[in-house]
Amino acid sequence: MIVDFHSHILPRVDHGSKSMEQSISQIRLIGKATDRIVATSHFYPHVHNLNDFILRVDAAAEALKGQIADIEAPEICIGAEVLLCEFLDRLDGVERLCIRGTRCMLLEMPNVGAWSDRLISTAETLMDKGITIVLAHIDRYIRDYEDGIDNLLSMGAKAQINASSLMPFFSRRRLVPYLDSGAVHALGSDLHGADADAYRDFAALEGKIGSELYSEIMKKSERLLEGAELL
Repeated sequence: MIVDFHSHILPRVDHGSKSMEQSISQIRLIGKATDRIVATSHFYPHVHNLNDFILRVDAAAEALKGQIADIEAPEICIGAEVLLCEFLDRLDGVERLCIRGTRCMLLEMPNVGAWSDRLISTAETLMDKGITIVLAHIDRYIRDYEDGIDNLLSMGAKAQINASSLMPFFSRRRLVPYLDSGAVHALGSDLHGADADAYRDFAALEGKIGSELYSEIMKKSERLLEGAELL
């Protein structure tokens, strides 16, 4: 099974899709390259109310389901891309941000300032609650936050890499240690808008990293999604 673990395809939930028409265009792209996709709309704890966010996601997912019944589409799971903030672990109902039917959460790290000990501790506490953390697009943080990434991976977090970062040779070479170590459990398009280039990158991944490693990562993604509810 080919799994795109990171996408923004729900209409008008975040800046990933501005309309139902754009979401349908995204699905048409996705259906050519993927068996299952996780819809991971942005959740910002300092901006969003959790209950309102869940209602908005549910409404968008139900509307999308009604529009794609007759077109070629992958299986769709519903999750979120959750920005890690200090004390996120204290948010009432934080488990509802996991991929539906699982205890797996896609966690986006902040890209400004230093990753404080308190921030790392918040992620650790989420894992202590039994939540499996997948670090979104670690390729964005390698240059400035390699120690923080390694620290979280040593605690049991998993890594997700965006397809676009594996296309250029030098970017791919920087990520080889994480690929070779088995830390990478998921690959994603991080699709925003109906960007055909993003899916050309995703479809080309197997040729860039090799069939054996590609297959291994996809199997890890399947395991993370065991029990996941489908749209």
